[in-house]
Amino acid sequence: MSTLKSKVLEIGEMAYFEDYPILILFNNSAPDGIREISIIHEFESEPSDEILKVGSKLVMGGTSYTVEELGYVANKNFKELGHLSIYFKLEEGAELLPGAVRVSPHNVPRINAGDTLMFIK
Repeated sequence: MSTLKSKVLEIGEMAYFEDYPILILFNNSAPDGIREISIIHEFESEPSDEILKVGSKLVMGGTSYTVEELGYVANKNFKELGHLSIYFKLEEGAELLPGAVRVSPHNVPRINAGDTLMFIK
């Protein structure tokens, strides 16, 4: 079992979408328009090529989430840009975007600047 940790640097002012159960992670290279809707974070160590897989755990805001579905470029985007769209629930019949993961449970955690995110494979 390997664990990757990431430190939350800032929370965009519009990172929590009222009616849409999603969080968007990005590293510090995120442009301004993306920063305001993202959780900006920094990996504590170099991520591997395959950070996540179905069954991996994400620990955020004191809650452990399980990856149920993984987009085909999610690991590549996450490693290179720190970018990951985390869906806590998808509409019936909706398709997961290539750079996203779907997790359970379905509640969106509250994350604060200074928190540590953990990705356990």
